[in-house]
Amino acid sequence: MNPKCPIHADFDPFSDEFLADPFPIMAANEEPIFYAPSIDYYVVTRYEDIEAIFLDHETYSAAAAQLPLVALDPAAVQILREDGYKPQPSMVSLDPPAHRRLRNPTVRAFTPRRVREMEPKIRKIVAQLLDEIDPSQPFDIVSALAFPLPATVVFELLGIPETHWGQLKEWCGDRASLTFGRPEPAEQVENARGLVAYRSFLREFVAERNSEDKATRTDDFTTALLAIHDEDPEKLELGEIVSILFSLTLAGHETTHYLIGNLLRNLLADRELWQSLVDDPSLIPNAVNEMLRYDTSVAVWRRMTTKPTTLGGVELPEGAKLYLWLAAAGRDTTLFPEPDKFDIHRENATSTLAFGKGVHYCLGEALGKLEARIALEGVLTRFPNLQLVEDQTLTFPTNIAFRGPKALWVHLEQVIQRNGLPEPEGLAGPLAEPV
Repeated sequence: MNPKCPIHADFDPFSDEFLADPFPIMAANEEPIFYAPSIDYYVVTRYEDIEAIFLDHETYSAAAAQLPLVALDPAAVQILREDGYKPQPSMVSLDPPAHRRLRNPTVRAFTPRRVREMEPKIRKIVAQLLDEIDPSQPFDIVSALAFPLPATVVFELLGIPETHWGQLKEWCGDRASLTFGRPEPAEQVENARGLVAYRSFLREFVAERNSEDKATRTDDFTTALLAIHDEDPEKLELGEIVSILFSLTLAGHETTHYLIGNLLRNLLADRELWQSLVDDPSLIPNAVNEMLRYDTSVAVWRRMTTKPTTLGGVELPEGAKLYLWLAAAGRDTTLFPEPDKFDIHRENATSTLAFGKGVHYCLGEALGKLEARIALEGVLTRFPNLQLVEDQTLTFPTNIAFRGPKALWVHLEQVIQRNGLPEPEGLAGPLAEPV
């Protein structure tokens, strides 16, 4: 810990107050960089500094991006070791030049054409999910739409059979808890078991798809990666394909799931804003951009210094772990006037750092925005008079990376006041309820 760096001993991103609403805590902070003993990280809040970190991969390594936030219990570590959990490094936690080995084939397979071709399918999925809603009574729009839509889209994109979607979602929950949360030892053990099973499934899935007759393979993202492997097995190994799928199965739905939830929550809280989008759907794309700035679903990312350096006037030692508070960067007054206002007309809303920047810029930006736009269009068209159920207590995931409501109860026409709402029952089938 750097003695010249301010210390915020009371900063705890897992406190009930922070999880419920981090923005007052953010607004009360006057330090662009401070040290938080509760997590042993330097918290970076300013847009300029976070942008500089993203653009300097030589000084700020991505190795910390998916490190467990807390030291793992020996029992959990033993499970990971004994069960053969030997993962390929993840694309988001690799630095160049190793990063390019995974990113280049991913870019090649994840083409703009493939994203464009997903639009009719996304519209069909949204329509089907909305058809299943019973609007005669209050319903949870997260379990009905925001949660299943991105999971369905990404798992179909990768070519994973629907029978496995529910289990994959549980394993993704294990991964998020172990990587971005602060689970107790018993929960760590369960998370570790899930993580081992998760990797094992993906290895078997890739091996099985690789053994198929090339002429009969379905046209999906996994097939595109296998075609690159077939050209030159040393250029893209099967284990590296597993690693790419491991990254996308989580990143492809958690971020968009909470983005859609945040959009609906904030828009429904302001009837004038909601009605403006009902009247003029052309405003929807920028509303999505503004939400990524105002209340991003990826609230935090992480880096680690590779050498002693100075950032924002603070001296950082080699090996310093950095908590990049993206949500705070979105409220930086030097770039965004009136940052606490959700302004769907904001001209520079696309300047958000929600998708990162530089060599690790998120490849799924276009797909995530497309899903959010189509989901919002569908809800506005189908339920223009939708309202929030009053007096509901919102809960948020207990991890540092992702933020969005776990449930959001809504209704049509009549005003309903209701406390102690039940847990969402969600949809029948493989995507039963959020993790």
